[in-house]
Amino acid sequence: MVTDGAFSPAGWFFAFPRIDLDALERLFRHRVLQMLLRERRIDETLIRKLLGWRHSGFSLHNEVRIGAHDAEGRRAVSEYILRSPFSQEKMRYHPRTGTIIYRSKMHPVLKRNFEVFSACDWLAALTAHIPNAGEHLVRYYGWYSNVSRGKRRTAQGEGEAPDTIEEFSEIPASTAKRAWARLIKQVYEADPLVCPRCGGAMRILAFIEQHEVIEKILTHLALWPAPAHSPPVASLAA
Repeated sequence: MVTDGAFSPAGWFFAFPRIDLDALERLFRHRVLQMLLRERRIDETLIRKLLGWRHSGFSLHNEVRIGAHDAEGRRAVSEYILRSPFSQEKMRYHPRTGTIIYRSKMHPVLKRNFEVFSACDWLAALTAHIPNAGEHLVRYYGWYSNVSRGKRRTAQGEGEAPDTIEEFSEIPASTAKRAWARLIKQVYEADPLVCPRCGGAMRILAFIEQHEVIEKILTHLALWPAPAHSPPVASLAA
């Protein structure tokens, strides 16, 4: 996600003029093909062939605008970018054949809305989306970087600001609890601190970690042992 303009050191925002999408698409195509050439994934012969296509295979779209004060719009786009690569609702496992059927939109070329994977192929496809250990998926640059935000906080008289996100981890427990509840509500669309019976506000008394205590509580609530769940079965005739 990028701003449609740039900030000056003084904090003024200068909007970009309207960008020629055709020129930007050609530049994007050139950079991608050159990158693939450097990585030795393609050669000059294939590049000339791709450039001769009637449709380049690249496209750009910038008609959707998010306003400066549209926090909900930014959140929706961020969730879309960081969404899971697959949906459990579209996945069906057939234990007899050990295959996974994944349903999606109708493919315009294959003329079908599903794909069949072996168990190993499905796991291989999923693990390709798992980031490497310690790899950051979200980075902030320029005006939004930790260093820039820290300098602005210092200039506003709020004291020495941390330069890295990690330093924000040392926050009061009460603040951490509120942040935990807010994130749970945002992800699962349910407030964990609202009583499901009366709708009143609840507060955290303690965190229970002892296995025997947890088992005793769940047994009293008739939730122990937990019911076994078998994987969903899809009919091949479906």
